[in-house]
Amino acid sequence: MIILNKLLKFFSAFMVFFITACETTVEDTPTAKQPSKEMGQVIIAEGISKKNNQAIPQQKNEIQPLEEENEENIKEQNKEETKKEETKEEDKKEKGQEKEISKESPKEKYDKPKTSSFLNWGESQYWAKLKTAAEIASSFYQNNGTRFTLLSKEGKLYNNSTDSYVTTNYLMNHGFLEEDFSDFPCDILLIKGSDIDEVEVPSSSLNVGIFTAIRQPSGNKVMISSAKEKIGIISEENYQRLLKKYNVSYGAVKKLSPNMEEYERILNFIRVYEGNYDNYYVRDIRMDKKYAVVTFSTKNTTSNVKQYVLVNEDGFWEVAISNLDTQSNLDYAVNSVLPDFNLSLLPPYNISFYKNDMLADFSEILKSMIFYELIEQQTQVEYICATTNYCYIVLYGGEKYLGKKQNENWDIKKVKSSSDAINSMELDNKNAPTFIVLDEERE
Repeated sequence: MIILNKLLKFFSAFMVFFITACETTVEDTPTAKQPSKEMGQVIIAEGISKKNNQAIPQQKNEIQPLEEENEENIKEQNKEETKKEETKEEDKKEKGQEKEISKESPKEKYDKPKTSSFLNWGESQYWAKLKTAAEIASSFYQNNGTRFTLLSKEGKLYNNSTDSYVTTNYLMNHGFLEEDFSDFPCDILLIKGSDIDEVEVPSSSLNVGIFTAIRQPSGNKVMISSAKEKIGIISEENYQRLLKKYNVSYGAVKKLSPNMEEYERILNFIRVYEGNYDNYYVRDIRMDKKYAVVTFSTKNTTSNVKQYVLVNEDGFWEVAISNLDTQSNLDYAVNSVLPDFNLSLLPPYNISFYKNDMLADFSEILKSMIFYELIEQQTQVEYICATTNYCYIVLYGGEKYLGKKQNENWDIKKVKSSSDAINSMELDNKNAPTFIVLDEERE
């Protein structure tokens, strides 16, 4: 029994050892046999693929166009992004150029406003430039009006000495305006503010003065400004109507004769204006349908020759200018007050040129007439008026004499009429002081 038990123990130990050795051998064996399962899977997949071999190419044919479209879409998106980047770079360059241009040439931002809103560019740019141009032109007019004979011609400022209109380019070329006005096409007007229709003109701009006007960059409206303030916006039609008011056409100029009714009517209005109801020694009255120019003196002082301009308002004559005899530049003096006045209505002489030559003492002339037996005594003379070089005498009997100073002596000759005396003087000098000749009745 004891031997049997030992044999059993030995066998049990052997079995344990054998089993342990087998497990160790299994753990140390490589896993090369495990892929057999994967191989089986591959084989199975290949078997399946063989069965479905015809369906796979169809799927590939369906997928390929989508892939090509996606590739094309991606390419187009890339191109668009490239273009956008290029556009952004160009915009940056253009903005940079615009900044440089705006610094170098401010006129670009005025002449070509970027905004489409009229109020935006109107208030900030055009109105400001219009007012500035009006201020400069007004200063130029006030300082040089007499010197250059600056006039209103068809409503626009005109330099009579150079026979040319005054424009922004003219003012710029003479240093009155800055360079940014070179392409600012505004009109420079010399008009009455009260003549502007369609807008309410401020009271400070109702009289004759300088205005500027420019057409909107878009639309058919005209913007107008004075040197003091913005006036407003009017239609193109009203603007053209405004300019036509200064296209002078008030009929033919005619000289009135003392036997005409209108002659005395005009004198009566002058008497009312002066508060003097005595008779006048009239030298000349000439008129058209709107204006009249009267040259006269009182009977007490023939050397004090006056010259008035009257305007006919609804059939009534009113004195518009009462000191024309003191003005050295008649055209400018009249036009600056009455810009629609026909300057051909003015007489050829200028009284102010002879103010210092007018004689108040006629004793030397009368002695000469007595010496040459043209009169017997001074009381025969009804009218006499003279300058240092000319004299005109009318006797109570109606005889008329014209005297010219020759060296130190008076050469006095009888003439048939006042017209003969005027013609003789104008042969000597077309601007001779013919205002000394007394007017007379004419046929």
